[in-house]
Amino acid sequence: MKRLYKGLAAIFLFSTVLFVLIFAVSLYKRGKDENGRYLDQLLISVESNLDRAAQEYEEKLEHLEEDYISRARAVEYIASYDTQMIGRNGLEFLKGIMEVGDISLLDSSGEVFLSTDETLEGSREAEVVVEELKDLPKGERVSVHLDTPDFRNRPEYFYVLAGSESERFAAVRIDADISKAGLVSGKEVVGTILRQATTEYETSIFAVGKIKGSVFGITENNSQDIQIRDVREGQEMLEYLSRIPKGEPVFLHINGAYQSAVVRDLDDMYLVAFSGLDRVVGSVFLTFCIGLAVIGLICALSVLMVRYYLKKYLFLRFEQIREGIYGILRGERDPSEDDSEIPELRLLMDMIFQLEQGYVEKSHGIDRMEDQLWAARTEAERDRLTGLYNRSGFERRAEMFLKNEHPGGALILLDLDNFKQINDFEGHPRGDRALQRFAQCLSGAFREEDVIGRLGGDEFIVLVGNPMTEKVLEEKFDSLLVGVREAMKEEYEKYRVSVSIGAVPIDGSIRDYKKLYQCADTALYISKYLGKDRFYINKKMIACMRRECISCRADCPRSRILDGKEGITQDGEDLYHHPGS
Repeated sequence: MKRLYKGLAAIFLFSTVLFVLIFAVSLYKRGKDENGRYLDQLLISVESNLDRAAQEYEEKLEHLEEDYISRARAVEYIASYDTQMIGRNGLEFLKGIMEVGDISLLDSSGEVFLSTDETLEGSREAEVVVEELKDLPKGERVSVHLDTPDFRNRPEYFYVLAGSESERFAAVRIDADISKAGLVSGKEVVGTILRQATTEYETSIFAVGKIKGSVFGITENNSQDIQIRDVREGQEMLEYLSRIPKGEPVFLHINGAYQSAVVRDLDDMYLVAFSGLDRVVGSVFLTFCIGLAVIGLICALSVLMVRYYLKKYLFLRFEQIREGIYGILRGERDPSEDDSEIPELRLLMDMIFQLEQGYVEKSHGIDRMEDQLWAARTEAERDRLTGLYNRSGFERRAEMFLKNEHPGGALILLDLDNFKQINDFEGHPRGDRALQRFAQCLSGAFREEDVIGRLGGDEFIVLVGNPMTEKVLEEKFDSLLVGVREAMKEEYEKYRVSVSIGAVPIDGSIRDYKKLYQCADTALYISKYLGKDRFYINKKMIACMRRECISCRADCPRSRILDGKEGITQDGEDLYHHPGS
């Protein structure tokens, strides 16, 4: 028996060492791969943020172009009909009210003969630009000029040319104030994204430009100095990074220690994420020691248990059988009698019970996961600042509402007037508190079943899900306008912060959310155009999104309002309202 026990112990020991070694190697490989995936996911997240930032920057440029085209057309219109503006003082006056960098007038040859910036006078636009401007159809004679520097530098100029039919000048040039236009370089965008990236303390991300081969951005919560052994910044750095496999975990000697790193190749730069090897090695070593101790303990207990149960059940059973046989031979027992216990059956029943309990626990776990997924989905549809629905959450509910057989109610757009002055003069935290108070006003003004959302910035939206008369809607708007001024009394007195409202009734004639939103947006634009702090109900379902009506020849309610006809349609219907009017 001793030889049996020693053999079992040797087998268990050899199996334990082999198992732990295999387990440690597999754990190390798994840890390295998981760390590589973690770093790659970080880089993918940064790359996604860069793509989003680039898209937002393009949208910003489009809005800037539209805005300056509108301003250029407005200046051309004013200067064409008011000769007093064709002078340095007149242009300075227009520059102030239009909030632009400079205004210049060009003759038919493309030469600047008058400008608020004297250094521009005498300069000349390229002949091809002047000819292209003349060849454009009347009402579309505008051209946009934006500097396109390399990845490291900001644009140096941005201006718009607007052709004119005036005999006094051929075109108007509107220059933007670059310092206030918010135009940035690609290098600044990358630096901002990396500073905002959230990483663990021992994990860093940095960017290397492909033009100079220098590090120009790094995550903020880590060391700001990057030194790769035997590699200097410049062409040597670029050649070194180009040889590294992309998207795969590799070992690099960074800042005096070996690091697990992943490199991604983008258009203008390399993105590198790295973390210390102790993240992998430390976990493997600790797990190895714990596993060795636990398995050794299990082996020792197993040997003892085998010895105990062999003695208790096998040898004792043999003894019982021997005694039983002797008893039968002596006539002291019945051969069919069997009063011994069967412990294996009991163990089998215990295992069945444990499996049953395991299935029950898994079922409960699935229920908890479904509840957590529902909570996460709800949180993803909420605006964190105000607690209202965000854009995606609101649009999903609005589209579901419009699919009803007979939808009725109203879609309402609201925008805080002059809100930007709060952020400019008192900071964004004060602006955030103002947005929260306004959100409380909306929650108090509308029913709990109405859908209230924040689209972004100071723009809010409400979906009233039940039909109501125009009079009830006007009374609700009057009450809301007064309530907002009372709740934001300090901001109203300091900066004239108020709310402009645009609404469109929902009667089932428009089932497309985007078209309905355009009607509400048109109503909001009219409300702001008429002086702000008021509302406009778009009963005619006007969906015109043009920002200027100067060149438009259509006779519509919107154009009549913007032409200053007191908001009265041909049938005398009142289109807009201001509290107290």
